[in-house]
Amino acid sequence: MRGINEDFGERDNVNLAAKLYLLYMDTDIDLIFLTGNSRSSRFGLDFSTNLASNFEIHGEAAYIPALRKIILQDDNSSLIEKEKAFSALFGLRYLSESDITSIIEYYYNGGGYSEEEMELFYQLAESGFDQSPGLGSDLLDRARELSTKGYGGPQPGRQYLYSKFTKKEPFDILYFTPGIIAIANLEDMSYSIIPEAVYTGFTNWELRLRFSLINGGKFTEYGEKVNSNKLELRIRYFF
Repeated sequence: MRGINEDFGERDNVNLAAKLYLLYMDTDIDLIFLTGNSRSSRFGLDFSTNLASNFEIHGEAAYIPALRKIILQDDNSSLIEKEKAFSALFGLRYLSESDITSIIEYYYNGGGYSEEEMELFYQLAESGFDQSPGLGSDLLDRARELSTKGYGGPQPGRQYLYSKFTKKEPFDILYFTPGIIAIANLEDMSYSIIPEAVYTGFTNWELRLRFSLINGGKFTEYGEKVNSNKLELRIRYFF
């Protein structure tokens, strides 16, 4: 169907994937492979193991030998480069005696853009708004196009730190779990902090209240987000 998952592959082509699961000395291991006519081959693995009953470590790695990546140039033109890309994630999960769950992860995105490459993209977008903020401009159209081809994707940079802390049923309030989530771009030092509260006391319903605090300088990932700080109330029904 047109308009759905068009970035995953090209029409009339076939992509194949395989996954092998292993259990080695209490360590869960997955080996993953994908290839096809419209996607370059890629290889991945992940693992998870418990060092103690309340302490788990996990990791992921991916390698793409021929990643097609669009790069913005100083003259606002672009070119497509093929490069080898290695990405990895390492994290830990710890449950304290007071029922506080801590998750901390470091993510390296080998196929992402450097701080200088992202800054060049944000400068292009700003120049487009300066040309014609109401009617748009050629530069703004160019920025929109590049945004859909990589620059506007989730975590487009190269290094991130993610953390999440939750407390189960504080003060003996049943079905109530408050927490806080933070993600930081370690290259431009911009970040997002999200405190939230989740209540599941109604059968098949989930209520989630969260506030997003976004901070960063000019031409940084979170400093240039379309939205600013926001308050959300999400209601989910399971059936």
